[in-house]
Amino acid sequence: MDNKKKYEYDYWRPAMTVDNVVLNFDGNQLRMLLIRRGDEPFKDQWAFPGGFLEENETLEEAAQRELKEETGINKAPFIQIGTFSRLDRDPRGRTISTAFLTLTKPSENILKAQDDAAEACWFPVHNMPALAFDHEDILRKAKFILQVLFHTTPVPYQLMNNIFTLPEMQRLFSDVFEHEFDRRNFQKKFISSGILSPVANDNKERPNAPIYYRFNNGGFYTYQKKKFNIG
Repeated sequence: MDNKKKYEYDYWRPAMTVDNVVLNFDGNQLRMLLIRRGDEPFKDQWAFPGGFLEENETLEEAAQRELKEETGINKAPFIQIGTFSRLDRDPRGRTISTAFLTLTKPSENILKAQDDAAEACWFPVHNMPALAFDHEDILRKAKFILQVLFHTTPVPYQLMNNIFTLPEMQRLFSDVFEHEFDRRNFQKKFISSGILSPVANDNKERPNAPIYYRFNNGGFYTYQKKKFNIG
């Protein structure tokens, strides 16, 4: 017996797709990357960049390929958000999608809509348009995963410039947790945490310039053992 035929499946198989939740912080607001669909279904509606898994690639490879094809951004996904299998999520037939979270720096926000994307655009997380397919479900899960990561890992600093101000960091945390933090308490907690290191101001002409900080990786893990909480 032909071994290939012996191990072929006789039963139905669904289509597999990938979706990309891509984040960028511009110093003022946290943003998500969306594409406006150029084809049916949901033509002209906004959605996360993504598409079908090809035969000879992993899910991670498919996510990176689709992101590059539709937006011009060539970056590997950071973490898997989850798998979404609602029966009616795609009118073309039974389709199961795995969603990934990707983090980008402000310098990586040059977009070029390509392939079947009519447009690519950054949207503030607090002002997102209606989304195609079941991408509202993916959005909710992405926000939850992001909050967990902000509590337990140094992931916030992958969205910041190498040096940043405390007001910038507070705006980022406020967008993630959808909560306005008290300025004095927020800044006092982070300054005393050891997570940040101040950057010396060598500009004698601007002695009152804003204080900049950079992330202290060792300080984060030391303080994390004390169950640091921004709340």
